[in-house]
Amino acid sequence: MKSKDPIEIATREKIMRLSKKLERVQHKYKQAKTADRKKTLALCIEDIKMNIGWNLLDCGDYEKGLAIYQSMSWNIYGEYKYKGICRALIDMQYYDEAKQLLERGLQRFPKSHFLLLAQGMVHKQLGLNDGALKYFNRAFKCSPGYSSGLVAKATTLSELGYYEGSFSIIRKLMKESPDDPKYLIEAGYCTLMMGYPENAIEYYKKALDNGFLSPNIYGGLVGAYMEMGLKRDALEIAQEGIKEFPDEPGMYENLGECYFEYGWIDDAKAVLNDGIKKFPDDEELKELLKRIEDETDNSDKGKTPPTIGFFILLIMLLRKLKEKHAR
Repeated sequence: MKSKDPIEIATREKIMRLSKKLERVQHKYKQAKTADRKKTLALCIEDIKMNIGWNLLDCGDYEKGLAIYQSMSWNIYGEYKYKGICRALIDMQYYDEAKQLLERGLQRFPKSHFLLLAQGMVHKQLGLNDGALKYFNRAFKCSPGYSSGLVAKATTLSELGYYEGSFSIIRKLMKESPDDPKYLIEAGYCTLMMGYPENAIEYYKKALDNGFLSPNIYGGLVGAYMEMGLKRDALEIAQEGIKEFPDEPGMYENLGECYFEYGWIDDAKAVLNDGIKKFPDDEELKELLKRIEDETDNSDKGKTPPTIGFFILLIMLLRKLKEKHAR
Protein backbone atom coordinates (compact mmCIF):
# COMPACT_ATOMS: atom_id res chain seq x y z
CA MET A 1 0.00 0.00 0.00
CA LYS A 2 1.47 3.33 -1.06
CA SER A 3 1.99 6.04 1.51
CA LYS A 4 -0.35 9.04 1.51
CA ASP A 5 2.00 11.10 3.64
CA PRO A 6 3.11 14.01 1.43
CA ILE A 7 6.45 14.26 3.22
CA GLU A 8 7.21 10.58 2.64
CA ILE A 9 6.09 10.84 -0.99
CA ALA A 10 8.45 13.79 -1.53
CA THR A 11 11.27 11.95 0.25
CA ARG A 12 10.85 8.84 -1.92
CA GLU A 13 10.85 10.99 -5.06
CA LYS A 14 14.10 12.53 -3.81
CA ILE A 15 15.55 9.02 -3.28
CA MET A 16 14.68 8.13 -6.90
CA ARG A 17 16.38 11.25 -8.22
CA LEU A 18 19.46 10.63 -6.09
CA SER A 19 19.59 6.98 -7.18
CA LYS A 20 19.60 7.97 -10.85
CA LYS A 21 22.29 10.54 -10.15
CA LEU A 22 24.33 7.88 -8.34
CA GLU A 23 24.18 5.61 -11.41
CA ARG A 24 25.42 8.43 -13.65
CA VAL A 25 28.29 9.35 -11.34
CA GLN A 26 29.32 5.71 -10.90
CA HIS A 27 29.41 5.34 -14.68
CA LYS A 28 31.62 8.45 -14.95
CA TYR A 29 33.89 7.02 -12.24
CA LYS A 30 34.46 3.85 -14.27
CA GLN A 31 35.40 5.94 -17.31
CA ALA A 32 37.65 8.40 -15.46
CA LYS A 33 41.28 8.35 -16.63
CA THR A 34 43.11 10.33 -13.92
CA ALA A 35 43.53 9.74 -10.19
CA ASP A 36 42.34 13.27 -9.39
CA ARG A 37 39.17 12.77 -11.41
CA LYS A 38 38.49 9.43 -9.72
CA LYS A 39 39.03 11.02 -6.29
CA THR A 40 36.55 13.81 -7.04
CA LEU A 41 33.93 11.36 -8.31
CA ALA A 42 34.50 9.01 -5.34
CA LEU A 43 33.70 11.88 -2.97
CA CYS A 44 30.57 12.64 -4.96
CA ILE A 45 29.49 8.97 -4.86
CA GLU A 46 29.90 8.80 -1.08
CA ASP A 47 27.99 12.04 -0.64
CA ILE A 48 25.07 10.76 -2.72
CA LYS A 49 25.03 7.41 -0.89
CA MET A 50 24.99 9.23 2.43
CA ASN A 51 21.94 11.22 1.38
CA ILE A 52 20.11 8.20 -0.05
CA GLY A 53 20.77 6.17 3.09
CA TRP A 54 19.51 8.88 5.46
CA ASN A 55 16.36 9.44 3.42
CA LEU A 56 15.67 5.70 3.36
CA LEU A 57 15.91 5.65 7.14
CA ASP A 58 13.52 8.61 7.31
CA CYS A 59 11.02 6.51 5.33
CA GLY A 60 11.43 3.52 7.64
CA ASP A 61 13.37 1.42 5.09
CA TYR A 62 15.94 0.50 7.72
CA GLU A 63 17.48 -2.53 6.03
CA LYS A 64 17.90 -0.71 2.70
CA GLY A 65 19.34 2.33 4.45
CA LEU A 66 21.70 0.12 6.45
CA ALA A 67 22.88 -1.59 3.26
CA ILE A 68 23.64 1.77 1.64
CA TYR A 69 25.72 2.93 4.60
CA GLN A 70 27.54 -0.39 4.81
CA SER A 71 28.55 0.02 1.16
CA MET A 72 30.28 3.34 1.92
CA SER A 73 34.03 3.67 2.41
CA TRP A 74 35.41 3.99 5.93
CA ASN A 75 38.15 6.28 4.62
CA ILE A 76 36.12 9.08 3.03
CA TYR A 77 33.17 9.77 5.32
CA GLY A 78 33.98 7.40 8.19
CA GLU A 79 32.15 9.39 10.87
CA TYR A 80 29.01 9.61 8.73
CA LYS A 81 29.18 5.89 7.96
CA TYR A 82 29.19 5.19 11.70
CA LYS A 83 26.35 7.68 12.07
CA GLY A 84 24.15 6.04 9.44
CA ILE A 85 24.78 2.44 10.49
CA CYS A 86 24.19 3.26 14.14
CA ARG A 87 20.97 5.12 13.38
CA ALA A 88 19.70 2.11 11.42
CA LEU A 89 20.61 -0.29 14.23
CA ILE A 90 18.94 1.95 16.83
CA ASP A 91 15.80 2.34 14.71
CA MET A 92 15.66 -1.47 14.37
CA GLN A 93 16.18 -1.75 18.16
CA TYR A 94 19.49 -3.60 17.86
CA TYR A 95 20.83 -1.70 20.83
CA ASP A 96 23.65 -4.04 21.86
CA GLU A 97 25.03 -4.09 18.32
CA ALA A 98 24.76 -0.31 18.09
CA LYS A 99 26.53 0.07 21.44
CA GLN A 100 29.46 -2.07 20.30
CA LEU A 101 29.78 -0.23 16.99
CA LEU A 102 29.61 3.17 18.71
CA GLU A 103 32.41 2.15 21.05
CA ARG A 104 34.62 1.58 17.99
CA GLY A 105 33.41 4.76 16.35
CA LEU A 106 34.19 6.88 19.40
CA GLN A 107 37.72 5.50 19.53
CA ARG A 108 38.24 7.01 16.08
CA PHE A 109 36.02 10.10 16.54
CA PRO A 110 36.03 10.80 20.30
CA LYS A 111 34.52 14.29 19.93
CA SER A 112 31.73 13.43 17.50
CA HIS A 113 28.58 15.10 18.82
CA PHE A 114 26.29 12.67 17.02
CA LEU A 115 28.14 9.51 18.03
CA LEU A 116 28.26 10.62 21.67
CA LEU A 117 24.53 11.42 21.57
CA ALA A 118 23.79 8.09 19.90
CA GLN A 119 25.73 6.22 22.56
CA GLY A 120 23.77 8.11 25.19
CA MET A 121 20.50 7.12 23.47
CA VAL A 122 21.55 3.48 23.34
CA HIS A 123 22.47 3.46 27.03
CA LYS A 124 19.11 5.08 27.79
CA GLN A 125 17.23 2.41 25.85
CA LEU A 126 19.17 -0.28 27.70
CA GLY A 127 18.16 1.28 31.03
CA LEU A 128 21.70 2.49 31.75
CA ASN A 129 20.76 6.07 32.62
CA ASP A 130 23.97 6.91 34.47
CA GLY A 131 25.99 5.93 31.41
CA ALA A 132 23.58 7.77 29.14
CA LEU A 133 24.02 10.98 31.13
CA LYS A 134 27.80 10.63 30.93
CA TYR A 135 27.70 10.50 27.12
CA PHE A 136 25.18 13.35 26.86
CA ASN A 137 27.45 15.52 29.02
CA ARG A 138 30.44 14.65 26.84
CA ALA A 139 28.47 15.52 23.71
CA PHE A 140 27.53 18.99 24.92
CA LYS A 141 30.98 19.62 26.33
CA CYS A 142 32.42 18.96 22.87
CA SER A 143 29.68 20.96 21.12
CA PRO A 144 28.24 23.46 23.63
CA GLY A 145 26.28 25.37 20.99
CA TYR A 146 24.28 22.36 19.79
CA SER A 147 20.67 21.85 20.85
CA SER A 148 20.28 18.41 19.27
CA GLY A 149 19.86 15.82 22.02
CA LEU A 150 18.94 18.23 24.82
CA VAL A 151 15.49 16.65 25.24
CA ALA A 152 17.07 13.22 25.66
CA LYS A 153 19.43 14.61 28.27
CA ALA A 154 16.53 16.28 30.09
CA THR A 155 14.45 13.10 30.20
CA THR A 156 17.47 11.12 31.39
CA LEU A 157 17.98 13.61 34.21
CA SER A 158 14.35 13.33 35.25
CA GLU A 159 14.48 9.54 35.18
CA LEU A 160 17.50 9.71 37.48
CA GLY A 161 15.57 12.01 39.83
CA TYR A 162 17.32 15.25 38.86
CA TYR A 163 14.08 17.08 38.19
CA GLU A 164 15.43 20.60 38.66
CA GLY A 165 18.20 19.99 36.11
CA SER A 166 15.76 18.50 33.64
CA PHE A 167 13.29 21.35 34.06
CA SER A 168 16.07 23.91 33.59
CA ILE A 169 16.86 22.44 30.16
CA ILE A 170 13.21 22.17 29.14
CA ARG A 171 12.49 25.74 30.21
CA LYS A 172 15.27 27.00 27.92
CA LEU A 173 13.97 24.95 25.01
CA MET A 174 10.45 26.27 25.60
CA LYS A 175 11.64 29.82 25.01
CA GLU A 176 12.08 28.85 21.35
CA SER A 177 9.08 26.49 21.08
CA PRO A 178 6.62 27.18 23.92
CA ASP A 179 3.89 24.95 22.43
CA ASP A 180 6.01 21.89 21.70
CA PRO A 181 4.12 18.96 23.31
CA LYS A 182 7.35 17.11 24.20
CA TYR A 183 8.51 20.09 26.25
CA LEU A 184 5.11 20.66 27.86
CA ILE A 185 4.79 17.02 28.97
CA GLU A 186 8.31 16.90 30.36
CA ALA A 187 7.79 20.23 32.12
CA GLY A 188 4.55 18.90 33.62
CA TYR A 189 6.26 15.76 34.86
CA CYS A 190 9.22 17.64 36.37
CA THR A 191 7.11 20.24 38.16
CA LEU A 192 4.83 17.54 39.54
CA MET A 193 7.80 15.61 40.88
CA MET A 194 9.28 18.82 42.30
CA GLY A 195 6.08 19.35 44.33
CA TYR A 196 4.33 21.98 42.18
CA PRO A 197 1.14 20.26 40.99
CA GLU A 198 -0.51 23.57 40.04
CA ASN A 199 2.25 24.26 37.52
CA ALA A 200 2.14 20.67 36.28
CA ILE A 201 -1.58 21.02 35.56
CA GLU A 202 -0.93 24.19 33.55
CA TYR A 203 1.67 22.45 31.36
CA TYR A 204 -0.40 19.31 30.83
CA LYS A 205 -3.59 21.25 30.05
CA LYS A 206 -1.74 23.47 27.59
CA ALA A 207 -0.62 20.36 25.73
CA LEU A 208 -4.23 19.15 25.64
CA ASP A 209 -5.53 22.57 24.58
CA ASN A 210 -3.07 22.47 21.68
CA GLY A 211 -4.73 19.28 20.48
CA PHE A 212 -2.07 16.84 21.64
CA LEU A 213 -3.21 13.58 23.24
CA SER A 214 -0.96 11.26 25.22
CA PRO A 215 -1.38 8.75 28.07
CA ASN A 216 1.37 10.70 29.84
CA ILE A 217 -0.85 13.77 29.99
CA TYR A 218 -3.78 11.93 31.53
CA GLY A 219 -1.56 10.10 34.01
CA GLY A 220 0.12 13.35 34.99
CA LEU A 221 -3.13 15.24 35.44
CA VAL A 222 -4.62 12.50 37.63
CA GLY A 223 -1.51 12.58 39.82
CA ALA A 224 -1.49 16.37 40.05
CA TYR A 225 -5.20 16.64 40.86
CA MET A 226 -4.95 13.96 43.53
CA GLU A 227 -1.96 15.64 45.16
CA MET A 228 -4.04 18.81 45.41
CA GLY A 229 -6.99 16.88 46.85
CA LEU A 230 -9.14 17.49 43.77
CA LYS A 231 -10.60 14.00 43.61
CA ARG A 232 -13.48 14.92 41.33
CA ASP A 233 -11.19 16.47 38.73
CA ALA A 234 -8.91 13.43 38.98
CA LEU A 235 -11.84 11.09 38.41
CA GLU A 236 -13.14 13.07 35.43
CA ILE A 237 -9.74 13.13 33.72
CA ALA A 238 -9.22 9.42 34.44
CA GLN A 239 -12.59 8.65 32.81
CA GLU A 240 -11.63 10.80 29.82
CA GLY A 241 -8.25 9.06 29.59
CA ILE A 242 -9.72 5.57 29.36
CA LYS A 243 -12.07 6.75 26.57
CA GLU A 244 -9.18 8.25 24.60
CA PHE A 245 -6.78 5.35 25.21
CA PRO A 246 -8.76 2.15 25.77
CA ASP A 247 -5.74 0.11 24.69
CA GLU A 248 -3.45 1.54 27.36
CA PRO A 249 -3.42 -0.53 30.59
CA GLY A 250 -2.27 2.47 32.61
CA MET A 251 -5.61 4.16 32.01
CA TYR A 252 -7.40 1.27 33.75
CA GLU A 253 -5.03 1.63 36.70
CA ASN A 254 -5.71 5.37 36.86
CA LEU A 255 -9.47 4.91 36.91
CA GLY A 256 -9.35 1.97 39.31
CA GLU A 257 -7.27 4.00 41.77
CA CYS A 258 -9.68 6.94 41.50
CA TYR A 259 -12.67 4.71 42.19
CA PHE A 260 -10.86 3.18 45.16
CA GLU A 261 -10.03 6.62 46.54
CA TYR A 262 -13.74 7.47 46.42
CA GLY A 263 -14.51 4.24 48.25
CA TRP A 264 -16.28 2.73 45.24
CA ILE A 265 -14.71 -0.67 45.72
CA ASP A 266 -16.92 -2.63 43.32
CA ASP A 267 -16.33 -0.11 40.53
CA ALA A 268 -12.57 -0.19 41.18
CA LYS A 269 -12.50 -3.98 41.00
CA ALA A 270 -14.69 -4.02 37.90
CA VAL A 271 -12.51 -1.64 35.88
CA LEU A 272 -9.34 -3.44 36.95
CA ASN A 273 -10.83 -6.81 36.01
CA ASP A 274 -11.79 -5.34 32.62
CA GLY A 275 -8.19 -4.24 32.20
CA ILE A 276 -6.84 -7.67 33.18
CA LYS A 277 -9.15 -9.37 30.67
CA LYS A 278 -7.81 -7.08 27.98
CA PHE A 279 -4.17 -7.22 29.14
CA PRO A 280 -3.75 -10.60 30.87
CA ASP A 281 0.03 -10.21 31.12
CA ASP A 282 -0.01 -6.81 32.84
CA GLU A 283 1.38 -7.40 36.34
CA GLU A 284 0.67 -3.88 37.61
CA LEU A 285 -3.07 -4.30 37.05
CA LYS A 286 -3.03 -7.61 38.91
CA GLU A 287 -0.97 -6.17 41.76
CA LEU A 288 -3.30 -3.19 42.20
CA LEU A 289 -6.38 -5.44 42.22
CA LYS A 290 -4.75 -7.68 44.83
CA ARG A 291 -3.90 -4.71 47.05
CA ILE A 292 -7.46 -3.41 46.89
CA GLU A 293 -8.85 -6.85 47.68
CA ASP A 294 -6.43 -7.23 50.61
CA GLU A 295 -7.35 -3.84 52.04
CA THR A 296 -11.10 -4.41 51.72
CA ASP A 297 -10.72 -7.89 53.28
CA ASN A 298 -8.96 -6.36 56.28
CA SER A 299 -11.65 -3.71 56.57
CA ASP A 300 -14.38 -6.37 56.51
CA LYS A 301 -12.62 -8.13 59.37
CA GLY A 302 -12.70 -5.00 61.49
CA LYS A 303 -9.01 -4.20 61.07
CA THR A 304 -7.79 -0.75 60.16
CA PRO A 305 -6.83 -0.96 56.48
CA PRO A 306 -3.27 0.09 55.65
CA THR A 307 -2.85 3.23 53.57
CA ILE A 308 -2.57 2.27 49.96
CA GLY A 309 -0.19 5.13 49.25
CA PHE A 310 -2.44 6.43 46.49
CA PHE A 311 -0.26 9.26 45.29
CA ILE A 312 2.86 7.07 45.35
CA LEU A 313 1.08 4.50 43.20
CA LEU A 314 0.08 7.20 40.74
CA ILE A 315 3.64 8.45 40.49
CA MET A 316 4.88 4.90 39.86
CA LEU A 317 2.26 4.56 37.13
CA LEU A 318 3.21 7.91 35.63
CA ARG A 319 6.86 6.85 35.49
CA LYS A 320 5.85 3.64 33.73
CA LEU A 321 3.75 5.57 31.19
CA LYS A 322 6.60 8.02 30.65
CA GLU A 323 9.08 5.25 29.91
CA LYS A 324 6.64 3.43 27.63
CA HIS A 325 5.70 6.52 25.61
CA ALA A 326 9.08 8.18 25.64
CA ARG A 327 9.69 10.69 22.97
